[in-house]
Amino acid sequence: MAAVRHVYLKIEKLREYSPVAPDAHDHHREPRDCMRNHGHEDATIPPSEVLRRTLDALVYREYLDKDFTLPKTDPLIAADINEPSFDRRIPGTVLYAHPGERLYVHVLNADDEPHSFHVHGVHYGIDSDGSWPFGVHQDDGNRSDAICPGRRWCYVFDIDETTIGPWPFHDHSIHLAEAVNRGLFGGLVVRDPHCDKVDIEAPVFLHRLVPSVGRPLFDSGTLAPGGTFSHLFADQGTYEYFCKIHPGMRGTVRVTAGGAMARTVSILDAPSRFDPDDVTIAPGGTVTWQNGGIQDHTASDSSSAALESLVINGRSFIGNTPTIVAKSGKRIRWHVFNLDLGMMWHNFHLHGQRWKTADGSVDTKSIGPAESFTLDSVVPPALLWPPPCECDCEPQADHDEPPAHGAADEPRHHRPKKRKFQLQGDFLFHCHVEMHMMEGMAGLVRSLQEVELTEQELHKLCFHLPKQRVHLHECPDVDHHSCGDRDGWERTPDAPIFIVHGAQLHNGRVLLFSGHAERGLPLEARLFNPVNRTFSAAIAMPEDFFCAGHTFLADGRLLVIGGDAPGHSNSRAYVFTPDPMNPDAGTFGATGGMSQGRWYPTGVRLADGRVLAFSGDGNSSVEVFDGANWQMVTGAARSFTGLYPGMHLLPSGHVFHTRTSWNPLPGTNTAHLTLTGPTSGNWTDFGTQQFPNRQEGMSLVMIDTTVTPERTRVFVFGGGPSGMATTRNPLSAEMIEFSGGLGGAAWQRLADMNNPRSNVAAVVMPDGKIMIVGGCSIGSRNPGSVVLPTEIYDPELDQWTPTAPLSVGRQYHSVCVLMPDARLLYAGGEPQLMSAEVYTPGYLNRGARPVISAAPPNAVYGAGFTIQTPQSNEIESVVLLAPISVTHHTDAGQRYIKLPIVSRTPTSLDTHAPAHGNIAPPGFYLLFIVNGAGVPSDAQFVRIA
Repeated sequence: MAAVRHVYLKIEKLREYSPVAPDAHDHHREPRDCMRNHGHEDATIPPSEVLRRTLDALVYREYLDKDFTLPKTDPLIAADINEPSFDRRIPGTVLYAHPGERLYVHVLNADDEPHSFHVHGVHYGIDSDGSWPFGVHQDDGNRSDAICPGRRWCYVFDIDETTIGPWPFHDHSIHLAEAVNRGLFGGLVVRDPHCDKVDIEAPVFLHRLVPSVGRPLFDSGTLAPGGTFSHLFADQGTYEYFCKIHPGMRGTVRVTAGGAMARTVSILDAPSRFDPDDVTIAPGGTVTWQNGGIQDHTASDSSSAALESLVINGRSFIGNTPTIVAKSGKRIRWHVFNLDLGMMWHNFHLHGQRWKTADGSVDTKSIGPAESFTLDSVVPPALLWPPPCECDCEPQADHDEPPAHGAADEPRHHRPKKRKFQLQGDFLFHCHVEMHMMEGMAGLVRSLQEVELTEQELHKLCFHLPKQRVHLHECPDVDHHSCGDRDGWERTPDAPIFIVHGAQLHNGRVLLFSGHAERGLPLEARLFNPVNRTFSAAIAMPEDFFCAGHTFLADGRLLVIGGDAPGHSNSRAYVFTPDPMNPDAGTFGATGGMSQGRWYPTGVRLADGRVLAFSGDGNSSVEVFDGANWQMVTGAARSFTGLYPGMHLLPSGHVFHTRTSWNPLPGTNTAHLTLTGPTSGNWTDFGTQQFPNRQEGMSLVMIDTTVTPERTRVFVFGGGPSGMATTRNPLSAEMIEFSGGLGGAAWQRLADMNNPRSNVAAVVMPDGKIMIVGGCSIGSRNPGSVVLPTEIYDPELDQWTPTAPLSVGRQYHSVCVLMPDARLLYAGGEPQLMSAEVYTPGYLNRGARPVISAAPPNAVYGAGFTIQTPQSNEIESVVLLAPISVTHHTDAGQRYIKLPIVSRTPTSLDTHAPAHGNIAPPGFYLLFIVNGAGVPSDAQFVRIA
């Protein structure tokens, strides 16, 4: 006859339960995420997120008496140091049974909605199935499949050998999924009497918790492949959203004045993502999501509504989820349940452990909704034994010094002394669907091990011993970027305009504009604020400046010449004047027009402040602007089939042509223009490059005035998308060096870049290295070959170092601007014309930045001036960088000028301004000081004249 056992379960609410802060009584413990996932980089979870994950949960709580007065307080996993108190845990209980038992499970519903009790795998009649609407009812109407609030039902189950194993139980009443997603579930484990006893039993539930309060601002529902969803955003603000099916997919909509009225976001697979994941629109604008993948997705507001949680035993993120502490070698019996009843499967993966199946040993098993299984594993050692002491590596710095001689030299009765160490190894267990793990569905097995090591063994180890932490609840103290310089790209809000032209103004703002109204966007410019990364209100543009040239005048205003569109070359010239009272405003004003129409022209500032205009729509003439009028330069005609030709003023006074351009040029000769009078000059071929095609490459100038005569280097990077393979090499770079003059200089090939690039951007940084970004690897303007990796060139070592990759590819219409905070703004470029991102170089993470506490706003050629800095003794270089004025990644004015340090005091540096305007054409420059670690200060603007 079956042994009868009564079990008492009460359906109760857990008020204001958060899976990242489950125990309201445990005030000393902060909500944690020891994996430091997105938004939790400091290993804590912000209060706003705790609140958004909060819900009124439901549990089956077990009691020891029929009156439901004595709750069972045994922990679910005795070795779990993170498990909340019995009255704040999910699930509320796990039941255990043996073959030969008949269970009477008395369920009292203390909620205010009907619920039931349904268990898998065991024997029962329809009175104990609990499945709406197929239950039985009593005379007074109470039902087995919908226990009314305040009522109870007795469910009867028979247990025998055929029911051995773990079986989930859960509500199966009217709103099944809603109740289960609030925690109303548990597990019944039928133990096998023939199995050996283990050290730890660990019931593990993979599930999700879904707050039922709060309505999202928008929710697409399930979008099948090809489906679309649109939402109109009426109010300004920032709106975060995600995919409910793939919670790791996240995006942002920014609603601000001046944004576009409509944006489209593609939903893509492999990996699952929103593209772009950050868009800006105007109030009243509409965002449309279009599922271009092969999986179902959603676009659901997460900023104003509750936030779903992927959880293990009611908790999300390591530090809150189970941490099972045991000595290495102990046996764990896992009872694994999937109570996520949605469309997504999970799996269960153990690190450092495995278990046997009929097919052999495995460490991962998939598990569908409401499936469960049992496995046995062994807690792995924190450290393999004997210790791995033969790795042939450098000894660790904090190891004790080894004895003066080895054990082989010791008398036999003097054996090496051993020291005991208490070790700790944290081994993950988690769902191996990556986004589920990163959303918090992960826990730890903490292996404790005692070892003995001699001083010699300790010294030979290739790593620091993983010693046991005193405070087991704390997250490990780690550096997110432990492999040297920490650099990275960060997306800004999208610009309200598409970006083709960029210029760093001397008031700190970056002027961005494009023109080309045929794209349906207004003719307007914007100013970018590097500090808060916002865009100004619209600045009207009087004409279409698409593909114009531009360069700075000596007074800091920006001269814009030519442009428009093919076949509509324009001879106009305009000047942008920043508003002296409002850095977020300015105006474009007409100035004297050129005699020739120019489209894709290059402007070059001269030593006397005048500006030369070259090329543009194939124009062979050269004109000069004196601030009011243009005049032709006689004798200076030269065929420029290459548009935006690379031109640079040298300290010798010559204007050097590097052959970079927007069309291929014949031959390999570079050339220079000599001005023989104010409006006359002639060309001379000079210097043969190795590769004849530098089309869509980039050139720049670096000048060192700390030596006499000054050292000048002109660099060329990439280009050459067309022609035979033997005559082009978009991987290559070349340099020509001048010492005081042109005599004896010749082009020399440098080390190749790591990636072939045309449409390449190159920017000299304050530390004297050159950042190379973007472009495409095959052909010209090829969206299928965008280059995401970036790299930096060290001219002193002729060496390339890979740096952080871009988030989106940029080419052709791109602009890359060095800002006063020593970061880069990279924007535009097909197909990302309206997006922008900011690069933080690794040098900003090498320690504290030096500070320019005072510097003169003006400096005179050849005269000394003083820079006040409390880090004077640490400074190794003082540099001037011409503010960038760039379009189509080309900037003829870009130059780096290194100044001498003449003397110093503990709080100041004395230096000299450049000797004349051929070194530094008159105008504003970014002044940086750089310490011995290569860390630059923030820049101050100084006007050189």
